[in-house]
Amino acid sequence: MDLLTSVNYELELWSIFASSRGANATVFLAMVIAVWIAARFSSVMVDKGANTIAKIIGTAFAVSVFMLALNLGNLIGGTYDGHAMALSALDAANGDIDLGAGSQGFLASHAEGNMLAAIGSRIFFFSGLLIAVLPLWINTKD
Repeated sequence: MDLLTSVNYELELWSIFASSRGANATVFLAMVIAVWIAARFSSVMVDKGANTIAKIIGTAFAVSVFMLALNLGNLIGGTYDGHAMALSALDAANGDIDLGAGSQGFLASHAEGNMLAAIGSRIFFFSGLLIAVLPLWINTKD
């Protein structure tokens, strides 16, 4: 592959990645709002003394938000992994032409995935689930 073709492919990969970052941010923001809504629903149900059916519905909603958030978190992580794989494949196809420094740094930082982000997002969303569900079923006023 010649240098100009390699550079164009690399820039196009970064362009695709940059456009996906806006969508990823929107998805994350939507999930944070969904967690807040689940916790708010729970708070209102507790304040109004909801019956068991309402508590089950609130719990189902909170669990569905948690499951959707985990799925979307995996999709966002897949975006990063896919981009790293595409850059790695381009690097292999380049032969003796090196990727840019930014691409090399991205590959180095994503060589083994981003465990911190994966753990952090799971803790965040699991905490949101507990915040939404526990008050429905545990009476703290006793």
